[in-house]
Amino acid sequence: MKKLFLLLTILAGTFYVASAQYYNNTTTPSPKIGIGLSSGFAVGAASGAYPEAGGISVNLEFPINKSSASFLLTTGYTFYVSQGGYSFGYYGNGFGASTYSYGSVASFIPVEAGIKLYVAPHFFIEGYAGASFNVNTYPEDYTGQTTAFIYSPGIGYTFPVGYSRKTHLDIGLAYENRVEPGGGYSQVAAKATWNFNL
Repeated sequence: MKKLFLLLTILAGTFYVASAQYYNNTTTPSPKIGIGLSSGFAVGAASGAYPEAGGISVNLEFPINKSSASFLLTTGYTFYVSQGGYSFGYYGNGFGASTYSYGSVASFIPVEAGIKLYVAPHFFIEGYAGASFNVNTYPEDYTGQTTAFIYSPGIGYTFPVGYSRKTHLDIGLAYENRVEPGGGYSQVAAKATWNFNL
């Protein structure tokens, strides 16, 4: 993991210096709030039992002065679906009705901060780190830790939506890892985030 962080730090520094040729802003960009959706597949230790992954998120983006960098805050809901899928429903009628479920869903709430760097017009790299909270009814059935460190590097492309250019859509690819002894929950996911100027 130390090698990964070192690599990300070197890449961020290199791209940040290189991005200066693309940006000559005279005004500070506006802060943004974003709503994101992700869908992907699990990798690593938990991928055999929980192969499908996804999530929703709420993001805040704060440009750093007139640079190509922004400070990020995010939270949301991340889930992993058990092998064979998950279903829930009712059977019976009247007072004899009952519920049933098949399969299970491992549920987590991540709270993270990060940096977003525009390395070329519309193209960015980003990285988050923070804490992931296990919100399953019986946490011990899913993980060895209720709270764990989480990190998520990613790349993407942003483009304006509409004539006002106050709304942007980010399309990207990210890797997320909830770090636990013996291996945690990890995923590779496609992401779409709608960002609105504040």
